[in-house]
Amino acid sequence: MFRHTISAVGIALVAMHTSAAGYGEQANEELLMNGLRDLRENRLEDAAASLRKLTDQRPDFRVAQMIYGDLMMAHSQPLEQVGKQVNDDKLLKGFLHEVQMRVLHEQEKPGHDMLPAALLKLADNQQHVMVMDTRLSRLFLFRNNNGVPELIKDYYASYGRGGIGKRKQGDLKTPLGVYFITGRIPDSALPARYGSGALPINYPNVWDKRLKRTGNGIWLHGSPSASYTRPPLASEGCLSLSNPNFLEVDQIVDIVNTPFIIGQNIRWMPKADWLRQQAHFSAVVEQWRSDWESLEHDRYSAHYSPEFSDGKRRYKSFLRHKQRVNSSKDFIEVGLENLSLYRYPDQPGLMVASFTQHYRSSNYHGDSLKRQYWQFEHGQWKIVYEGKPSKGRR
Repeated sequence: MFRHTISAVGIALVAMHTSAAGYGEQANEELLMNGLRDLRENRLEDAAASLRKLTDQRPDFRVAQMIYGDLMMAHSQPLEQVGKQVNDDKLLKGFLHEVQMRVLHEQEKPGHDMLPAALLKLADNQQHVMVMDTRLSRLFLFRNNNGVPELIKDYYASYGRGGIGKRKQGDLKTPLGVYFITGRIPDSALPARYGSGALPINYPNVWDKRLKRTGNGIWLHGSPSASYTRPPLASEGCLSLSNPNFLEVDQIVDIVNTPFIIGQNIRWMPKADWLRQQAHFSAVVEQWRSDWESLEHDRYSAHYSPEFSDGKRRYKSFLRHKQRVNSSKDFIEVGLENLSLYRYPDQPGLMVASFTQHYRSSNYHGDSLKRQYWQFEHGQWKIVYEGKPSKGRR
């Protein structure tokens, strides 16, 4: 039997509430969380049983090995704090931080009827969308269920050791915003530290470039083979999953054009409120489309911000150009296909619209992929960028 209870675990276990394993929980994490619950309730034999099973299944799960090792030491000597056996302070802090993030997610797990407010509208051809909450070190994977995001999986995930809010090359930070998966890099083409492969995202996107942000090579990838997971802040700016979890995500998502929203604090809202929000923002874009078709320049131009730039023309030059072009038309018809709308989680006044535009007029027909950035200004949504996506189709 154990000689002493763990009275100063130091990893927020005292704040943890007992709860059943919920949606998206992976078997390994269930065992870890069961062990932590038993530790909180001072059921050390039960905790040891769960952790022993977990370490047998995943001998490379270093956090579980640390906690289990400490429990075994408690057979022969009092144990006051988890992590006494780890001599490297930096490594110990990383382990404890990982456990804190897993416990925090357990506490704040969203209800089944809750949806991220940043997902305004999913395009018909977007089968999945990923949302990373860096505050929780958690990646949420949603399926497009007839236009409504449905949470199907969630995973512990690590991010950049420089923190969040990437600004420049080499700052080791993870960018925040709305991005898209652009392809896949196989493990055979990568150094071992990237694990089972990588899914690049389109950082820097057109908005990042407008703000003169630099850097590149931001990926979602696996973990080094010697370790099941990495501490929350461990990469050079990328997002990192365990290799089994990465392979699962890789099998599920479309490797081109899957939206990837990264935020420091993802806000959730009830489904009924989300549906009302979706209708509202869809109407904002629909009004722009309708006003363009009206051939009334004042109505059309009212949708554009004085801060507008398409990379070639600024506000006044752009609107003069559009007035000249539109005045030569007898009619304009604009169709929007596969419209998607996403809001920056940490900048709710910034929205990204992507769609295939079907344009028809009295003297020109054409189809094109278009991306717009809308900004909330003086009580109205205004377009501050309009053009082609920088990378990928969506």
